[in-house]
Amino acid sequence: MKLPHRIAFLLSAVFVFCCASASPQGAGQNAKLSRPRLTLQPCRLPNVDGEARCGEHEVFEDREARAGRKIRLNIVVLPASDPTPAPDPVFVLVGGPGQAATSVVAGARFGRWATVRKKRDLVFVDQRGTGKSNPLHCDVGDDPSGDLRRFFGELYSPDKVRECRKDLEKVADLTLYTTPIAMDDLDEVRDALGYDKINLDAGSYGTIAAQVYMRRHPTRVRAALLMGVAHPGMKQPLPFAKGAQHALDRLFEDCAADEVCRRAFPNLRGEFAAVLARFDKGPVVTELIHPATKQRQRVEITRGNFVEHLRLILYSTRAARFIPLLIRRAFEHDYLPFEALALRYGNNAGRHIANGMYFSVTCSESVPFITEGDILKESRGTFVGEFRVRRHVEACREWPRGDIPRIFTRPVKSGAPVLMISGNLDPSTPYWLGEEAARHMPNGRRVTIKYYGHQVDTECVADIAARFIESGTAAGLDTTCTEKIRRPPFATALPKEASLQ
Repeated sequence: MKLPHRIAFLLSAVFVFCCASASPQGAGQNAKLSRPRLTLQPCRLPNVDGEARCGEHEVFEDREARAGRKIRLNIVVLPASDPTPAPDPVFVLVGGPGQAATSVVAGARFGRWATVRKKRDLVFVDQRGTGKSNPLHCDVGDDPSGDLRRFFGELYSPDKVRECRKDLEKVADLTLYTTPIAMDDLDEVRDALGYDKINLDAGSYGTIAAQVYMRRHPTRVRAALLMGVAHPGMKQPLPFAKGAQHALDRLFEDCAADEVCRRAFPNLRGEFAAVLARFDKGPVVTELIHPATKQRQRVEITRGNFVEHLRLILYSTRAARFIPLLIRRAFEHDYLPFEALALRYGNNAGRHIANGMYFSVTCSESVPFITEGDILKESRGTFVGEFRVRRHVEACREWPRGDIPRIFTRPVKSGAPVLMISGNLDPSTPYWLGEEAARHMPNGRRVTIKYYGHQVDTECVADIAARFIESGTAAGLDTTCTEKIRRPPFATALPKEASLQ
């Protein structure tokens, strides 16, 4: 979910350079569109092959009142390369909440998008509050380029959240940046571009957004690809504790079953318990290295911050392979590997996520429905404990809530073809969330990958996803290649690129 505190699938900064001399053309000159009303301009995008088209579509911030402040939604369309493309494009919905869809445009050169683009337009719309669509950025202490003491200190300091709210209230009504409103924006863009039906390609929080779109605009969905599946009733961040514990338990088991890992770290569970026990006496005081200045800095690491970054490092099996080493070195009172991995893999992406939008969504759609009983039940027996969810609940006391009724959390029912791909090792959107979502989608199919986290990084998965979009059905889809996916080998040393020196 939040990228990280909620990593999504790709982090790619994309800068748009529109050509002033280009003649106006529609979004899908190659596509079979009806009634296109939105004109996009040819533009050049770094690391994107072929032509692209860029533009904006203006919507009212208050869609119901249709008055007052307006928002310009930032749009990038990558037209299909085929001269006779399919009429139904793929709309990409990304993670967070708070990530900009256009930030992953460069990913169209690879994987499923490169295949899909041969026949279909790819459409990236920055959701209101993200990217260039009236972004709600603010610093809540989650940018590691700033103060390390704050980065490794208190999570969601009420003072920082309050300051964030006051700054953003000058440019936005923070109650109007919820998912249902944003999905109505998206459908308005669909209509303005002249598309009749669309395909949804969604990851992480984007899977919630996709299901909300499917509920509000069911006749417009040809097929939906959901990866890292959540659902509107997940009550983020409630599942994080159990999801992370499940992922860590599987890691301990796999290390014990692996000869190299077992020999290098024969008492991994015991060492981890000893590391956590130190925090019972208060924050751990250590010296870390500032990533920008390379100067050593005395830092207090709180228990909550330590376990939160560990949870984030578990997102990807590529990163999780270093956790046994991190635990050993922390057991030996060396927290530099923890810092290096937290900055590289467990960075909560303060520079990439619009924190204001994150709070507007989660404080309206999730936190109000979390009960005290939920917290106790879902946190019991986990290394993350109650800390993460309670800090989030406290932060939301400083944030205005949008108008979200309890029925929002009910399961989304849809007869559209849906392919749901989950990782058994996913600590953010654990696989059982996909199980719950699938119960209400008769034409849905679930694929749970045993050695996959919150990630999309194999040719196997890319091929499955592309074939699903092409066919528009999950029936008969061959997914056997997922059975060959394995964990990367556990590491006994940090990679050079993770060095802080």
